Amino acid sequence: MGVYDYHHHHEYHEAAPESAVMDPSEADLQGNAWKVYVEVTARFSEEGEIRPLQLVWEDGRKYSVDRICRVQRAASRKAGGAGIRYSCMICGQEVQLYYEGEGRWFVTRKG
Repeated sequence: MGVYDYHHHHEYHEAAPESAVMDPSEADLQGNAWKVYVEVTARFSEEGEIRPLQLVWEDGRKYSVDRICRVQRAASRKAGGAGIRYSCMICGQEVQLYYEGEGRWFVTRKG
């Protein structure tokens, strides 16, 4: 199995990613205030399955994915965009992590 790794060997933090309301002056460098692109380390199986292992929040904090609850193709109504949605447990909180393809991952910011 190969590992798709945007960051090499990072330490993990204990708190789940914060979803604080964004200052409007910082708003959406990507064109959408609800969508936050994150760096993800994932494992790709020989069968082509992708399993996210860790994400790096926009402020640089790193979080390990404790468990994947559900995987399904879905769209994000709040942030726009679609892909494979991973409902993950990270530090005891459910986080919706989307894989758009071509190495791009995002989470939705709570408002």
